[in-house]
Amino acid sequence: MSIDLRGNIRELDGLRGIAILLVILHHYWPREGPWAAYHAVPHLGWVGVDLFFVVSGFLITGILLDTRNATGFFSHFYARRALRIFPLYYVLLLAVFSLIPMLQGGPWATSEFVTQSGSPWWYVLYQGNLREAIVGHEPAYVMAPLWSLAIEEQFYLLFPLLVFSVSRKTLKRILLGLLCFAPLFRLVTMMAWPANERIQYLATPSRLDVLACGALLALGLREGWLKVDRMLITRVLLGLLGIGAATFMLGGLDRTSPFGRVLGYSIVAATFTALVLWALTGRETPSAAWLRWTPLRALGKVCYGVYLLQRPVQVAAVKVFESLGHPLDTTALWSVPFLMVVTFAVSAASWYAFEKPILGLKRYFRMRGHPSDLAANP
Repeated sequence: MSIDLRGNIRELDGLRGIAILLVILHHYWPREGPWAAYHAVPHLGWVGVDLFFVVSGFLITGILLDTRNATGFFSHFYARRALRIFPLYYVLLLAVFSLIPMLQGGPWATSEFVTQSGSPWWYVLYQGNLREAIVGHEPAYVMAPLWSLAIEEQFYLLFPLLVFSVSRKTLKRILLGLLCFAPLFRLVTMMAWPANERIQYLATPSRLDVLACGALLALGLREGWLKVDRMLITRVLLGLLGIGAATFMLGGLDRTSPFGRVLGYSIVAATFTALVLWALTGRETPSAAWLRWTPLRALGKVCYGVYLLQRPVQVAAVKVFESLGHPLDTTALWSVPFLMVVTFAVSAASWYAFEKPILGLKRYFRMRGHPSDLAANP
């Protein structure tokens, strides 16, 4: 079967919605109190980032392949990415590096926030994941999710150069090579630095395989060497979900276990690659209707803001309730949906009041052949 890759693929919006739900459930689930004992499944929500990586790899590679011969290939691509990524990200950096040290008191450079997070230049230059891999621990609480944005920005910066410079055949070989390189890199670094699991979790070379999975989907579907059969991919997806569930129950998806640090990521990447392909083969079909559910797609639309703002919103909510004399009980289960709703509301406000108007400037950087600018077949 052939897959129409033009226009907005609504099922991918739904997958983004699922990914961000997994991530914030992982972050908001009580770490103390009676519900902390049931944290194992919610904690698995870290895999939502891997789903984001597969979707990003697929979409960005598709854009680059379809616009490779367009005028302004580099300048227009980077401009469009900057309009999407930079504004909210740099506003957040300016706010947290200015306000939090001031509220903590004392000299800025020796404040607890700066001591934990390091120089703001790590984050201005999207190298925060590198610092975290080197020091082996997270930065300040509100900064912790930014490592994945650093990886994506590095991907956006370098991958267009590769797509433009090599043939599609060579690109395929390189991407297949990355599928082997990343787990090997994770194995070697685990053996060299056994106490530092952050290297395998967020060092860019450790995560190249999951991005390559999405890129291979985009390339294979356009070149025709990826043969798609709806029933076959359904069986493969169910099989991988079963393998993932068994691995989880045996502790193999624990990011601190030897298996999880090397092959656990590979299982997650393979599973989400199959899920994305399943969503694509089911585009506009009844079986994938749940991915087109309006609230889920709306959440996928604002997921970038949710991802950036989730922890600042959580911290602010706790502080506000404390100032009102009614401390927010983050050990209670009701705090999870409450914080989710507040975060979604703030993110939606950010989208409509700040992000969406800026994205309107993309009209000045149109690219011939851009898949989102082409109408899909009904």
